[in-house]
Amino acid sequence: MQNLIGALIFDFDGLILDTESPEIQIWERLFTEAGGRFDHQAYLGTIGSWDNSSYEPGVHLARLMNHGVTPQELVARVRMESAECIAQERPLPGVERLIARARGAGLRLALGSSSPAAWVQGHLRRLGLIQNFEILVTFDDVRQSKPSPEIFLTVLARLGIGAEQALVLEDSYNGVLAANRAGIRAVAVPNAVTAAQDFSLAEEVLDTLDGLVLGKYFPLAD
Repeated sequence: MQNLIGALIFDFDGLILDTESPEIQIWERLFTEAGGRFDHQAYLGTIGSWDNSSYEPGVHLARLMNHGVTPQELVARVRMESAECIAQERPLPGVERLIARARGAGLRLALGSSSPAAWVQGHLRRLGLIQNFEILVTFDDVRQSKPSPEIFLTVLARLGIGAEQALVLEDSYNGVLAANRAGIRAVAVPNAVTAAQDFSLAEEVLDTLDGLVLGKYFPLAD
């Protein structure tokens, strides 16, 4: 068994659990029912971040519907419906196998997410994965979400390691950019939603987490 030195930092939404597809599908349905068109490309720019106002579908849909419903009510409705779908999901392909491989190789595991703590911790507990992570940093712990590097810098500080000892796993452009700004190498594992995003800042782009070769990024212990 290899004994590797370093820390593997996971994103959550879209990497461990597909939380992005259900929300997009619901927005698309509501826009279609209202006779409009959901701006899928603009929405992609918000993925990997939290409270990102660069595109607010609730504002556009409320204006389109024009019958008194507020953007806040629409956002709450979409989040409630998508949460019901997500609550039935299992981890994305390769997640559990990679966690087992990384722990078996002696790597430290951490998680850095732009989502709120209750969301991340609740799903990790449901999936039986939370005990694998030494450190969890969420939007509750910082002032700025990705693509700011604050989340990943906080992870490094709590682990007590340098950026060169870590590798970030991300599914979105905003996440890879945040890792890059923190000085940490990143590997991109896009999903069906984020596949067309720019991952030129990533060390490599994988189809699933099963393709990650840990020895490529972490040195052997003496």
